[in-house]
Amino acid sequence: MGTINHGYIDRVKYVLFCEQLGYETIITEPIGWDNDNKELARVTDYDGIIAKFSNSLKFIGDGADYITLAYDLYDVMASIKLTKYERHPRTDKWVRSYWGYLDLMTRKWESNQLSVKFNSGGLQDDIKSREDENVEIDRTTTINGLSIAPIAENEVFLQGRRIFLKSTWEVKNTDNSVFLAVYSNAGNTRSQTQGVPMAYTASSHEQGQFVLPEARGDEVTGTTGMMFLANFDRTRDINIKSAGFSFKPTIIESDWQWAHFNFAVSVYENGSDYNLKHRTNIFVAGENSTTTPNLWDINNKTIQIPAFDIPITVEEGDSVALEFMIKADLKNYTENRARFYVQVNEIKGTLYAEEDSNFPASTAKCYLAHDLLNQLTTICANKNKVFYSDYFGRTDLGYPVDGPGAYIATTHGFAVRGFNKLPLPDPDNGVENLYKPLTTSLRDALSSFKSVLNVGVGIEEINGKERVRVEDLSYFYNNNVTIKLPNQVKKLTRATATDYYWPSIEVGYESGGNYEEAQGLDEPNGKSNFTTFINKGKNVFSQLSKYRADSYGKEFARRKPYAKYPTEDTKYDSDVFLLDLFKNPAGNFEERLWFNKYDRSKDDFDKAPTGIFSPETATNLRFSPFNMLLRHGWILAASLKKFATEKIRYGSSTANSQLKTQLIGGNEYAENGDIINTEIGKPRFVSEWIEFEHECNFDIMQMVQGTTKINGKVIQNFYGTVEFINERNQIEKGFLFNLKPNESKWKLLKSNR
Repeated sequence: MGTINHGYIDRVKYVLFCEQLGYETIITEPIGWDNDNKELARVTDYDGIIAKFSNSLKFIGDGADYITLAYDLYDVMASIKLTKYERHPRTDKWVRSYWGYLDLMTRKWESNQLSVKFNSGGLQDDIKSREDENVEIDRTTTINGLSIAPIAENEVFLQGRRIFLKSTWEVKNTDNSVFLAVYSNAGNTRSQTQGVPMAYTASSHEQGQFVLPEARGDEVTGTTGMMFLANFDRTRDINIKSAGFSFKPTIIESDWQWAHFNFAVSVYENGSDYNLKHRTNIFVAGENSTTTPNLWDINNKTIQIPAFDIPITVEEGDSVALEFMIKADLKNYTENRARFYVQVNEIKGTLYAEEDSNFPASTAKCYLAHDLLNQLTTICANKNKVFYSDYFGRTDLGYPVDGPGAYIATTHGFAVRGFNKLPLPDPDNGVENLYKPLTTSLRDALSSFKSVLNVGVGIEEINGKERVRVEDLSYFYNNNVTIKLPNQVKKLTRATATDYYWPSIEVGYESGGNYEEAQGLDEPNGKSNFTTFINKGKNVFSQLSKYRADSYGKEFARRKPYAKYPTEDTKYDSDVFLLDLFKNPAGNFEERLWFNKYDRSKDDFDKAPTGIFSPETATNLRFSPFNMLLRHGWILAASLKKFATEKIRYGSSTANSQLKTQLIGGNEYAENGDIINTEIGKPRFVSEWIEFEHECNFDIMQMVQGTTKINGKVIQNFYGTVEFINERNQIEKGFLFNLKPNESKWKLLKSNR
């Protein structure tokens, strides 16, 4: 039982409760309560958080003693809640009218009075002080050391993204000749090969390399420097293509019985042994031949090689060369050695390797969005059960239905590659493991989900306990009237809400779009820029996700699996990737495609996307920048309502802007397309501030701080609209952004009718 001090005024009482002390006390009214600037304010970073602030309150007697005791025992970490209760004017029951937390960092003694700032505190302060901390998501303690349950891990089946790879090699004018030579003193048959010297100028294949001018082999064996593609990791089908080559061979020595000169694409096997597997001749000239040009017919003449397209299949360990080859049965000289020398000059040409590339399916560990946010809020707040979200909620967690974001998940590069925390690294015994857990901050998680999905964040109190709530942003701008002011307002002013006019828009992702591993832009999930009809001011509507949603980046990481590359890192390893998932009939997770291969009635899109390679394997299409723009459309529409026939116009992109998609029931849009203002959604508010004065008596504050059940869900009243009687004696509505109850001052963002 706690100690209760009954020295309170009959109609009002103030209660202090320190969580660590475990008991509450009723105190004398703090000095400054009625003349400070308590405030309810919407925090625009997340739209849903309502903060309460105050100047310093001064405590005397029992209040000062209680705070001092808590401070002496727990220093600034003492969590002290101050609550004001008033008797209901009609029922005479005690009703809570105001509450907040003391900030002991502002504690000050002066003239036997303890002054300390009173603010929203509690969970909001806990979250704010820790939201930028990067934490390993699989930890089992909070930042302050409280034991917590491990985060739930799920496994997702990754079918893989087909990727078009195109690599380019060019013969440079500064290095465009080779010299081939064979000789013998005993009339032997000799051969020599030499790779066409080429620079690797566009690198989609990690097996690609420069071809060295002095690298030579023979008819059946090559060397590393000859290969333009070296040591493949798996079986792959590739097309070797060119628009044409030319070269000028000159025969310098010709002591042969017979001889020939070849220009060919050759595949070698066995890794570094480079044994010839097969050779595809593109051009052959031979002495005494009836089917090929005679060697002397090509001597000192420019040979034009027409365009070619040679399909080849390579297996693990194979390498590929574009090469010149000479072979001769040399004369048997008794005194001098016989020789066949060819100088090839003026080599010109460009070579391409093209591949419709795929990789075997795999699985990866992932974390569903609700689990991730729950774990992060628990870690930061040092408390359990402080997160709630119908949007990300799932029936297996006790929610009545699966929310729209129930199966949105995150993973990271290490997990995609199949790394695991086991085996533990043991350098002394040669055991290496590069694995690091998914590491992120609460701020990055919330801002990324806000950017991609247009969700908002609020802190609410249910049955005396605070929790973080994440919902679709419309939840925090509810069109229903939840606060009605009974009297005509006074001193009303209207002003342009300049922060809600955006000449420029940027949506998408901080990373993704262009890759060293693939030539050209095919991945759509990068950053896109648009402009609006508004040309006043310099505001930028910026929604850029810290998390990635590019299937190319994820796929390139996946193609470096732990099983083959346990000690090799990639630039994607620590990146966090978003996954748009569904449960297949067996109850396992797969990535969403444009169609549902098990049930076409559950398709996400009306038809196959265009403007993208392999649309049937493309993932995260709902997360494309233009589809993000559509989700944020009703916000952008606030300043565009009067310009219905104008457009939001595409500016630029770091990614594939040719993609076109059409969501079920929607219009088809290109990532580089424009959109008419009327198509981006109906705005819930317009860009106008309305400020006025209206009394904040007991009933009104109970209404402001109360809740309303709408469509079966309880929402905080300050997320609905405020209905008031304006200066023209007309009923008008707006969304509450700021309220100073002691000054009776209100600030609303005008509601759209």
